[in-house]
Amino acid sequence: MTKILIFNGSPRKNGNTSVLIKECLRAIEDSEKQAEVFFLNDMTINPCQFCDWCIDNNALSCVEKDDMEEIYPKLLESDVIILAGPIFWFTISAQLKLFIDRLYALHGKDGFALTHKKVASILVYGDSNVDQSGVNNAIGTLNDLIRYMKSENIGIVRGTAYKIGDAEKNTELMKSAYELGLKVSK
Repeated sequence: MTKILIFNGSPRKNGNTSVLIKECLRAIEDSEKQAEVFFLNDMTINPCQFCDWCIDNNALSCVEKDDMEEIYPKLLESDVIILAGPIFWFTISAQLKLFIDRLYALHGKDGFALTHKKVASILVYGDSNVDQSGVNNAIGTLNDLIRYMKSENIGIVRGTAYKIGDAEKNTELMKSAYELGLKVSK
């Protein structure tokens, strides 16, 4: 069975990111698959100290003792990873960036342990002008991450949804989230 993990980098439990994740999940469940969602804001994730303990010990884990200890094995077993969040100050949220920084621990002697995973993204932003919203910076960051991991980028859902409830009103955005759920379920 396909193992799908979704990482919600929004500080709002019922915000637009969560609405889009739920729509993506609806498609995953309609495809008779399952996904596990992690609400990063509720998790204890310490910043990476770049001490290289993980590299020096080929550990595929981190010297930091926090909720990443639960996440690392699931990441290694996963087939699909979805990174979701709002755009804050012209890039990904702090919650999502903190999580991404801690992926550094998944280096091994044979390279990055998440190689060949399928990765997708869900991004929402408040500015109706894409070029001013910062979403392009976030997409660049996520594309760099996916390239570095030697993973496959299977899609990015992005759109304007500023106030809570705006995502539900954006039918194209909701449709894109559902279609992403179908795509990751294949």
